[in-house]
Amino acid sequence: MIRPISPEQLLANRTNAQKSTGPRTEEGKSNARFNARRHGLTGQFYCMSESDEQAYQTFETNLLTDLKPVGYYETQIAISITQDQWRLNRSRATEFNLYARGHDQRADSTDAPTANMHAASTMADTCRDENRVFANIALYETRIHRMIAKNRNELKELQAERKAAQAKAREAAESLLRFDNFIDEHAPAAPNEAPTDAPPETAIEIDGFVFSRAEIVAGIQHARRLKGARECAMYDWDPEAIDTDRLADFRKVA
Repeated sequence: MIRPISPEQLLANRTNAQKSTGPRTEEGKSNARFNARRHGLTGQFYCMSESDEQAYQTFETNLLTDLKPVGYYETQIAISITQDQWRLNRSRATEFNLYARGHDQRADSTDAPTANMHAASTMADTCRDENRVFANIALYETRIHRMIAKNRNELKELQAERKAAQAKAREAAESLLRFDNFIDEHAPAAPNEAPTDAPPETAIEIDGFVFSRAEIVAGIQHARRLKGARECAMYDWDPEAIDTDRLADFRKVA
């Protein structure tokens, strides 16, 4: 049940509101002052408090680590997802804050037998009186969810295309390394070919992807060891049934 506010209570509420005018001292104003920052990747200008800036930077760093973008365009999409997730969290915080403010505004005008019922009553009254505001928040969040889903799908497609191209390039790099080793081992040198002291290439570049020779060798060794382990598992790791001479081949690089 809501009781009407008396003139004395209304005057007291207005007097208390005048006390909530924000920081007055220079130190307080400095703490509440907004900081100007320009995002290093997007180049966009942002204005936020120091605490919000620190929280956002941590939030963005952690989320970008999970999204694992590679290259400028993937990073741009990942940042869009991060910012929309931040907006979604901020929208939810705003909803909580609206209920908290509604409780504070209706605390003296709401009569309830218990503290829990009092809080529930002020929440219900706030929802009823501010229903259009909460409806707008719900609409706002729905649109954010759609943008996040759209950008997430685009990021997944880009990453899948990149990984497929990288796997194809890696396969080509492995073939080139195997070919070089095969030539060195089996192909005789030309009669007039002068010996060369040039060091072997330390990297192989295929379609814009660069692989170190050590990386390729490690990948081949890993694949061979995994193949050998699976073959041993087929024979339940029985040394009598496993061809140990064949296992020696798995140690070879190429």
